[in-house]
Amino acid sequence: MFSKKKVTAFILSFMLSVSCMGAAAVSAVADGTETTVSEAAEETTSETTVEKPEEITSGEYTYHIDEEYGGAVITAYEPEDKNVVFPEKIDGVVVVGLGDFIFNNQSKIETVTIPKNICHIGASAFYGTSINEFFVEEGHSMYKTEDGVLFSKDGIALVAYPPKKEDTSYVVPDGVEELYHGCFASNTYLTDIQLPDGLIYIDSWAFANTTIQEVDIPKTVTSIDSYAFAYMKRLTSIKTPPELVVIPSATFAGCSNLDDVTLNEGLVEIGQGAFAGTAVRSIVIPTTVESIDYCALGYSENLQTSYSTLVIYGLGGSVAQIYATDKDEEYDYKNNFTFVSKTSAQIKAMLSGDEEDAAADSESEEATDSNVIVEKENSSTSQFTWKVIIIALGAVVLCGGVGAIAVSAKKNRSKKG
Repeated sequence: MFSKKKVTAFILSFMLSVSCMGAAAVSAVADGTETTVSEAAEETTSETTVEKPEEITSGEYTYHIDEEYGGAVITAYEPEDKNVVFPEKIDGVVVVGLGDFIFNNQSKIETVTIPKNICHIGASAFYGTSINEFFVEEGHSMYKTEDGVLFSKDGIALVAYPPKKEDTSYVVPDGVEELYHGCFASNTYLTDIQLPDGLIYIDSWAFANTTIQEVDIPKTVTSIDSYAFAYMKRLTSIKTPPELVVIPSATFAGCSNLDDVTLNEGLVEIGQGAFAGTAVRSIVIPTTVESIDYCALGYSENLQTSYSTLVIYGLGGSVAQIYATDKDEEYDYKNNFTFVSKTSAQIKAMLSGDEEDAAADSESEEATDSNVIVEKENSSTSQFTWKVIIIALGAVVLCGGVGAIAVSAKKNRSKKG
């Protein structure tokens, strides 16, 4: 059942136990350098390591030369001015980008202006800051702003929503297809958000640590990245879109009030810790799911405590049933969840919310483990059907018995004659 290396699982466990993005953004690795979690995970599965560019400090800026973008990418900067305007050059080198988490949790900044020379903005560059409005230099070829929100010039990507913008609701404009890494993360004012039809991709940490209470994911979404909805403490329900194939690691981790989850038929994989630290105690697993990874369901944020009250509904003999009692000595991992066997028709009906259809099919898979429950149909129609079958069988047996007696009597008469 385990498709990830143990060190990756350890990193995930550490990340979840931290429970905040600022500290979770970096993780120490063996060589003493700092790396994002995604990079750390890649390093555990890759035999080659890409050498990082040299970091240069010049005055208040730390940067490196990026060959891809052809200039300096600022990786560390703590401005004194609350209104930040980036320089065109540092040490004679054109500034072309901002690094990942460059302003992580800085509380002095209120506005940021993106000059024309900057063509790249790193992941969650503005996470946890006090920014309430973005500006873009006139004539910029890559970025624009609408109502203080930062977008790509073509409007396809929402790059960053100000962490301290005080509006309680927001409608993402039509035409947006991508929500960038951490774009809404750490905003504690928003409680309501509307996403457009046509949205395709939700990047890592997009809604992490927000106070949004409900997210209606459009049917057009085909890809959601790790931690996209992590630590949304007010989120209570979620329905995954019909074209989603993978729920990656920790996608809904730490959503402590999330107790109503509807997964989509067509889903293939549920990643490590995907629902760790949630209030989910009952879940229907689609028939299409082929992999449920380490501590994906029924575990606390730190992946150490399991919830024995979790009930899993799924096909008998499927990965859903295997996960219910899965164990691995190397990981010191043992599940003890209740599994309820359902037919394909029942599962599809349960996922669609059609309780009548779910109850109509009475045939269940055979239970193979002591903690597996095979549900019996309780509908009056089904009971009547079974009664008719039993009576008919009884009639056949009775007729057969009468026939046998008649044949036996005839033989006895023949012998006597």
